[in-house]
Amino acid sequence: MKKTDFKGAFGTKNTRYGSYSALMIAIVIAVVIVVNLFANALPSSIKTVDLSANKVYSIGSDTEKVLGKLDKDITITVLASKADAEDALKQLLDNYADNKHITVKYEDPSVNVSLSNKYSNLSQGSVVVTCGDREQTIDSSSLFTTDYSSGSYTSSFDGEGQITSAIQYVTSKNLPKMYTVTGHGEASLSSSVSSLINKQNIKTEDLNLMTSGGIPDDCDILFIYAPTSDYTADEAKEIINYLDGGGTAIVMAYYTDKDMPNFKSVLDSYGLTLNDGIVLESANHYYQYPMYVIPAISSSDITDDLASKNLNILMPNSLGMTENSAENVKVTPLLQTSSDAYLKKVTDGQITTTEKEDGDTVGQFDIAALSEKTSGDNTGKLIAIGSSSLIDDSVTQSFTLGNIDFFGDCLTYLTKDSGASTVSISSKSMTPASITVSALQSVIWAAVAVVIIPVAIIVIGLVIWLRRRKK
Repeated sequence: MKKTDFKGAFGTKNTRYGSYSALMIAIVIAVVIVVNLFANALPSSIKTVDLSANKVYSIGSDTEKVLGKLDKDITITVLASKADAEDALKQLLDNYADNKHITVKYEDPSVNVSLSNKYSNLSQGSVVVTCGDREQTIDSSSLFTTDYSSGSYTSSFDGEGQITSAIQYVTSKNLPKMYTVTGHGEASLSSSVSSLINKQNIKTEDLNLMTSGGIPDDCDILFIYAPTSDYTADEAKEIINYLDGGGTAIVMAYYTDKDMPNFKSVLDSYGLTLNDGIVLESANHYYQYPMYVIPAISSSDITDDLASKNLNILMPNSLGMTENSAENVKVTPLLQTSSDAYLKKVTDGQITTTEKEDGDTVGQFDIAALSEKTSGDNTGKLIAIGSSSLIDDSVTQSFTLGNIDFFGDCLTYLTKDSGASTVSISSKSMTPASITVSALQSVIWAAVAVVIIPVAIIVIGLVIWLRRRKK
């Protein structure tokens, strides 16, 4: 080939198009490489999309607040190889690892003898959270739970709640302390509430006001749980003085036929009058049980998160409260009945009928309320709840409810200003949601699929055929 012919070959239209195509391919490859490098640098929360119904693999706003305040380095160790670790746990921990203060490691105890000996009491897949010389362990049985109380198996993942709680534990200087009052026939904490309190890193201790010599200075929350006998006047005064000094308390009432004026005086001083009788609802109740009230959730700092979850609260055998005119007191309703609710007097442990009768007190009642009282520079906070059954296992483990969530939110609210705040994050269901179809609906959908759709297709086909035939 001549020299002029060689140059001419590169000047042809085909050569120019080929060079242009090669250049574009090179540009596309370069763009793809740059995009992949950029994508790999993004945090996991942006790179992945959690399509699970309950956001099982994501972290919520409460956890983001905790992580946003971190100023210490934390190591989260999973006692399993990365290949053997649960996918839900791995995806969740990827979000924690986006924080610069958190390192996630996977260690297989079967090949790490020292680790196996140190954590021999933990099962495969458990998690260890450490910060300096402080450590919190989470057994895998606490991360993944299965429940059959409702008549069918439901699986839950409590990874976020347990891990965020452990992070708070290893980084907090002060852990909240709750004293539970005893000596008046109080109820015992249920297993679900005890688990919640432990997860929120709240230390508990019994307190007998008759022998203690006073409410301790390290009391962050005073818990009065369903007393069945009255306090003395001195005990009631001690509680009121504690609250007026800026203390916080949760009081859960229980119906008893005993007169309890001193107990009621604590609530009275904080703007709440505890009415005699059980609350019954005309409409907002569980099936045919008017005493099983399903209250309306009022808007407040305590309940707004709960309301967003669209969960019901069930309050069996609740006492109703009305607001009085106590000075310097602000009452915020948390849970309320409808305006058609009514009170039934109980005689010898029984009521005459569940139907509304002449003489019954009718109206809207608070069955949970926050009362804040200003005394000088101090603000005492009291959360009063009309039904001790709110957190009873017989209720919380028989229905899918927000009862425990509500109680946890109350604890979180009362500790937020104490310097030993905690957070309440519920477990997330991993059971696929099912669609329940009634018999009538199944007949309708069968007719649509078997008759209506095929007939519609045939009719459309005939119309098209007739039009074409006329042409």
